Amino acid sequence: MNRTPPAILVTGFGPFLDVGDNPSGRMARQLDGRRVVGHTVIGGSLPVSYARGLPLMVAQARAISPRLVVGMGVHRGPGVRVECVARNHVGPTPDVDGACPESLCSGPAELTVGLKVESLIRALGGVLSTDAGAYLCNAWLYTALHELKVPSVFIHIPPDFDDSTALLNGLAARSEERRVGKECRSRWS
Repeated sequence: MNRTPPAILVTGFGPFLDVGDNPSGRMARQLDGRRVVGHTVIGGSLPVSYARGLPLMVAQARAISPRLVVGMGVHRGPGVRVECVARNHVGPTPDVDGACPESLCSGPAELTVGLKVESLIRALGGVLSTDAGAYLCNAWLYTALHELKVPSVFIHIPPDFDDSTALLNGLAARSEERRVGKECRSRWS
């Protein structure tokens, strides 16, 4: 019997607006094939497109049945933010295809990540955030939480962040935290 090792799907985004070299996509590609706590990381970059990027993430996740799905995107503020809330809302900025949908789907107004994330936050030197924005990053998290039956989390990184080792350490620590940490949901309920 051929058993595939369990996987963690990590996606970043490609270029958009004035971000020609998106560090989130670059980091996700760097992590592809790496191992963390017995899991193989499947990493890649998605187009910053509602119609192309989000369905591609869902299809990848369904194809490999990962134990965890991690999205990354760049933000203009300081520091790393681990997002815990996604909203069924789209802002006015069009994606790279020029599209700007009115909403993401017919789901609830807000979805909350139900993962233990304290160790991930510590490893990344980040903070917990409840505002994933109103662009593709928020749409990625909302889509993952709404469409997949897999634990999912989204991480915003600043343009100068390029520490894939910190992310691997955070994923390893988060794996251990599953048994003892608090869920994101309980902090905001």
